Order: sequence, then structure tokens, then C-alpha cells
Amino acid sequence: MLKKIAWNGIHLSVPSTWELGRIDTRHLLFDNHAGPAMEIKWGPVKGHFSHRSHLKKLIAQQKHHPDKNLEEWHLPPTWESALSNFIAKGFSWQSGDENGRGAILFCPSCKTAVMFQVFNIADHMTGEAILKTLKSLQDHRNDDQTAWIVFDIHALLPRTFQLNDYQFKPGNYKLAFTDGFQTVKLFRWAPASAFLSQTDLSQFAANALEFNRENLVTTSFLEHPAVEWRSNIISGRDNWLYRFKPKPAFHWVRVWHVAEKNRILGIRIDSKKPIDANMMMSICANYRLNPV
Repeated sequence: MLKKIAWNGIHLSVPSTWELGRIDTRHLLFDNHAGPAMEIKWGPVKGHFSHRSHLKKLIAQQKHHPDKNLEEWHLPPTWESALSNFIAKGFSWQSGDENGRGAILFCPSCKTAVMFQVFNIADHMTGEAILKTLKSLQDHRNDDQTAWIVFDIHALLPRTFQLNDYQFKPGNYKLAFTDGFQTVKLFRWAPASAFLSQTDLSQFAANALEFNRENLVTTSFLEHPAVEWRSNIISGRDNWLYRFKPKPAFHWVRVWHVAEKNRILGIRIDSKKPIDANMMMSICANYRLNPV
């Protein structure tokens, strides 16, 4: 059984027994019960891309690990077929009882380079499982959105928003994005029963997001109890002047309690220009809990 992962442009489906052991801006490391299972790194390419140059750099980096033998590896036809959307060159390494196989990929459509390696293949994955994971690998979508699917959260944002900050602390997840004029912050708190044991949703939201409770309006969202606040600046011809102010003048907040999942979700948008209502509602509608 596979589960979907999406992070900063990368999409893939991995075995459900794998867990995210490390998340960086463009780096994911998956673990299983035996240790590291798969690593993937990626980034945009400017100018000409050379697989051989990157492979040489990868080999050179192993000079600090003289017991690790890394070399070029010809991809089997099944791997080549699974990775047919990319231009690929394989590599393998051996270090004592440890081993790995991977590839350096280049996507000519979006000019993205990807490096992945699978650790100790024979120990934890069948050939069929590997192929399903590799075949699912994508480095871009065919629309103007970017998906974010990690742990138990699922979000979809316009591609113009770039990841600015993130944290995954016990009970408290936060993702922050910016497009230069506005920021979008996604929140997830759990367990909701603990956060709401001594207060109500309005006071919790006011405390967590640091604003006045009196501004909040009690409402519902997708049949979940919710609170909401929108700044009351009236749209007009002078709104462009707010772009030059040091702090955002337009705000929108929604926090809702998903009782059956014992979770609280929240979105906050702060902007130097009037917030697009369609964008706001789209982000909200596509922010949800992912089955785990």
C-alpha cells in the first residue's frame, strides 16, 4: 500500500510503512523500521545540465568516506521505463553491509534536477514496490498550483507562493508562504481535546494567532465549528498605496475544529494589497486532513 507525498514541487507515492525522517526545503529522507529507506534532493537548473558532471561531483564527495565505493550504474530497463519522464543516469554504492542505488534525473520541461537513492533495497522493498514509487515521481504539476502533502495535512496553493518557513513540532504544525506582497500561513494543532480543554475555539484562535478575540465571528466551515476574522478596509482606488506600507493592511483568518479527527486547522493571510476572495476560498477549500 502506498501513500502520497508532495513537498515544494516534488510528488511521489511511497510505501505506507515509511515515515518522513527529515524534511528540508528541497530534501526528503524516508525511514522504515530498519533505518533509512530513500533519500531525494532536487532543485532548479540554470543553463546547461550535465549528468556526468553531477555524477563526478557525487563521486568526489565520497573521498571523505574511503570505505564507500560509488560508481556509475546502468539503470535496468524497468527503472528506465518507470523514469521515462526524465533524462536519467544511475549510480550505485557499497559500504560494508550497506548499499544503495539511485539516479540523477533531469526534467527538460521544468528544468529541474533530482537526485534520489534507495538504501539496502533487498532488505525492505520488492522490485515491484520500487517501480511503483519511481513511476509516481513527478517534479511539477500541469497547472498553476503546488501541492503540499506531508504527515496528516494536505494543501494546494498557487505556484506563485514560495515556501518561507515551516515547523513540525509535536502537536503544532506550521507552513508559511509568501509571494512578495502577501503571506499565507497554514496551521494544524493536535490533539484538539487538549488545546480546548480549558478554553473555547475563539479564545484558542485569538491566543494562538495573537489577535483580539472581539474581532472574531463564530461560523461554520464544511459543517465544522469555526471562527473567522477579516480586516474591514474598504476596497478603493487608493488601495495600491498600502503596498508601500511596512506592515500588511489586509488580513483574513479562519480556524476550524475537525472534531472527528481531534484536530484544529487554521489559515491566516496577511497582505499589502486587497486579498483575492477566489484565491482565499480556494486555499481554504483545499486545506484538509490527509488520511494516515
